[in-house]
Amino acid sequence: MPLDFLYRKLKNTLRKIDMKLERTKYGYIDKLPKDIEYFSGGLYDAIYEASLKWPHNIALRYFDAEITYKDMIKKINKVAAALKAIGAEKGDRITVCMPNTPEAIYMFYAINEIGAVANMIHPLSSEKEIEDYLVQSNSKIMLCIDISYFKVEAIIENTNLEQVIVVSPSRSMDFIVRLVYKLTKGRKNHVKKSQHVSTWDSFLAKASKFIGNPHTDIKSKDEAVIMYSGGTTGKPKGIILSNLNFNAQALGAKYLVPELFKTEYSFMAFLPNFHAFGLGCCIHMPLYFGATSFLIPQFNPKKFKSYITKYKINILVGVPTVFEYLTKIKFKRNDLKTVKYVVSGGDMISMSSKEKINSFLKEFGSKALIENGYGLTEASGGFIFSPLSVAEDPDGIGYPLPDNEVIIMNLKTKKQATPGTDGEILVRGLSVMKGYLNKPKETKEAFATVNGKKYLKTGDIGYIDEKGLVHFRSRLKRMIISNGYNIYPTNIEDVTLKCSNVSSCAVIGKEDELRGEKVIVFVVAKEKASERSIKKELGGIYKKYLAKYEIPREIRFIDELPKTKLAKVDFKALERLL
Repeated sequence: MPLDFLYRKLKNTLRKIDMKLERTKYGYIDKLPKDIEYFSGGLYDAIYEASLKWPHNIALRYFDAEITYKDMIKKINKVAAALKAIGAEKGDRITVCMPNTPEAIYMFYAINEIGAVANMIHPLSSEKEIEDYLVQSNSKIMLCIDISYFKVEAIIENTNLEQVIVVSPSRSMDFIVRLVYKLTKGRKNHVKKSQHVSTWDSFLAKASKFIGNPHTDIKSKDEAVIMYSGGTTGKPKGIILSNLNFNAQALGAKYLVPELFKTEYSFMAFLPNFHAFGLGCCIHMPLYFGATSFLIPQFNPKKFKSYITKYKINILVGVPTVFEYLTKIKFKRNDLKTVKYVVSGGDMISMSSKEKINSFLKEFGSKALIENGYGLTEASGGFIFSPLSVAEDPDGIGYPLPDNEVIIMNLKTKKQATPGTDGEILVRGLSVMKGYLNKPKETKEAFATVNGKKYLKTGDIGYIDEKGLVHFRSRLKRMIISNGYNIYPTNIEDVTLKCSNVSSCAVIGKEDELRGEKVIVFVVAKEKASERSIKKELGGIYKKYLAKYEIPREIRFIDELPKTKLAKVDFKALERLL
C-alpha cells in the first residue's frame, strides 16, 4: 500500500509539472502548436493509458460510491468479455439507452474496447423513436434502463434485437438507496426475463465463458459513436463520430482552456451521455486526464446544492437554464468555494445572465467566471471554447480547438465573409463527423465548399472579429432549445398532423425562465371539431410519438395561420401573438 501511494504521488507530481510547462509554452490561441500529436487508438485505449498513470485516482463518483481508474478498467474489461460471450463483434452497433450511471460508462467503453460502435439514445424517447434508432443502426444488442424497458418490449419484434440487458439506476448505489428504489420506483419496472432479455448481473456472469482477450485493435478514425440529432432538416438522423473526434477534442481543450485540467478536479456530469457535449466534456474529457466525473442520472434541482457542497464539485458544465436556476438557490457564504470553473453550452447565454451568474458565484465564495462552449452534435458537441481572457465578451463564444478551422460564409454570395461581417458559421477539421448514418444525400447537403475546401454548415449566424474570436448572433435553422435539448418544430408539426381533426399547425418556441424556451403549437381545427376533443387526441399522439421534452407545453387554437407574401407560414407573426 505505501508503494502504491508513493507511485500515485510521483505520477501526479510529474503530470502537474508537464501541464505547467505546456501552459507556459503554448498559452492561448496565438500560441497554439501546429503539430499536435493526437492519440492514435480508441476511446477505451485513451482512458486505459490514463489508468496506468493514475490507477488510484477516483475516475467515477456515483453519489457515495467511488470507482478508481484501476477498478473502472477491470469492470470495463469484464463487460467487454461478456459482450464477446454473447456474440458481439468488431463493427457491430450496440445500443446504450441509459442515463449517467456507472453501468452506462462501463458499457460505453467496453463497446469501444471490442471495436464495436456505441449507438447512444435518450431513455425518454418514445416507442417509435426507439424503434427507429434501433432499425437505423441495425442493433442486435441493447443496454436499457429498467424504466424504459416497457417501451422496448413493445417494439422489439419490429427490430433485429437479439439481446436486451436491463439494469436499474440504483444498482451501483448503497444498499439502503437500492432498497428504497426497489420498494418505490423499482417495483413498477418488472422485467420479463427470457432467452433474449437478461439483467445486468446475469449478463456479467457470462464473462467467464469467454476465453481470451476481448480487446480489439482499432484506428483513431474508425467509427466509435452514433448520436441522434435533427441536423439542418429537423428530422432525427444518426450522426457517426470517430474515436479521433472525441480524443482530439479532449487534447485540444487542454491547450485552449488548460485551467480546466487538474487531476484533482471533479466534473459534475449532469449533461447526459447521449448528448455529445455531455459525453465529450463531462465524461471522456475528465477521464482522459485523470480527473473525476461525478455521474448524475437525473438532474434534480432540489439536490443541486447538496451535490456541490457535499461532493466538493470543482467544474460545472451545463446549459444556461441550469445556471440561471443556480442563482435561485439559497447558499451560505462559502458554499461555492470549491467551484473553480463554470462552462456553459447547449444554448447561448446573454451578457446580463452572465453578469448575474458571475455575481452570484462571487457572493458565495467562487472565483469562477462563466465561460462559453459552442458546438453541435455533427461537430462532436464542442469545437469552440472561450478562455478566461474572453469570458466577459458580450457575444464572444471563443476560439476553435486546434486543428479546427472556423470561417463565416456570406449568405448571399456563399463566399467567405470579411472580419466583422455576419454570416453562417462553418467548420472543418478534427471535430467534424464522418457523416449521417445511411444518408449520403443528407451528408452531402450538410457541407458547403468555400475556397475549394469542404466545411460543415452549423446553421448558426455569427461573425469573426479581427483577433479571430468567434461571435454568435442567432440560429439560422428553426430550432427550439429547451433545457439544453434540441427540439425540431418540423418533427412536432408532422406528429400534430396525425390528429384527424387538425387541418394545419405551426410550432414555435417561447422564452421561458426555467427551460430557456418552451414549445407552443398553433392549431387550425377542422370544421365542427371541438378544441377539447383535439387536445385529448393530441395528448395520446404526443405520448406515443414524441419524447417528454418535445411535447408542447401549450396548444393554442387559431382560425388561420398567418402567411408571408410568399405564402409561407409567418412565424414572426405567430411570435407576436404570444
